[in-house]
Amino acid sequence: MEGPLFIIKSWALAALGLWFYRRFFERVGKSVPEFEAWSRTDPLLAALRGDHGALARVEAALLSRLGKKGCLVATLGGWPWPNYALRVRVVRRGSVLELRVTRAELLRAHGAAPPSLIHTLTELTSQHAGEGMIEETWLCAGAFFGKRGPEQAKGGWLLEAPHAADATPAADATPAPSAPRPRLVARDASPDWLAKLLPSGAEC
Repeated sequence: MEGPLFIIKSWALAALGLWFYRRFFERVGKSVPEFEAWSRTDPLLAALRGDHGALARVEAALLSRLGKKGCLVATLGGWPWPNYALRVRVVRRGSVLELRVTRAELLRAHGAAPPSLIHTLTELTSQHAGEGMIEETWLCAGAFFGKRGPEQAKGGWLLEAPHAADATPAADATPAPSAPRPRLVARDASPDWLAKLLPSGAEC
């Protein structure tokens, strides 16, 4: 009788071990060393230009949303962007608010994902769009995968603040019905203000 009992216990332990691994350690994909190495070079992920007071309020709201982990995910980026949680640091320099990546970690297969990069910025900037205090919001090229592939926006993307009366279709996927509808405009080159203020961080 010990033989069958031993087998049953072994199966139970194996099943428990598999569940534990999948619940706490399983990742959504394979590691991409080149992408992870790039993330450790302090690259510029996004930048907002505008009124100093408005940027201060956006910064405070963003830090509140990021929480202790300080992560976002580029859900609309090309591979492997959506597979990674991007740990970011927020830096305000004069009229520019920067989001810089400090580390990229593969998302777990189970559990809550970090906030979406584009939807988070859209919601925050739309709150100040009517006042005209956020003049431009720039995203690095890899953060969004356009219809014509990765070469569509060599100079990154400009995220246009949504307006309630604006019926133009969004470039984004299908956001929640109550969420602002973001539009992204491809740039052949980085905006002048970005090239002048952040010459080393405009590529990704």
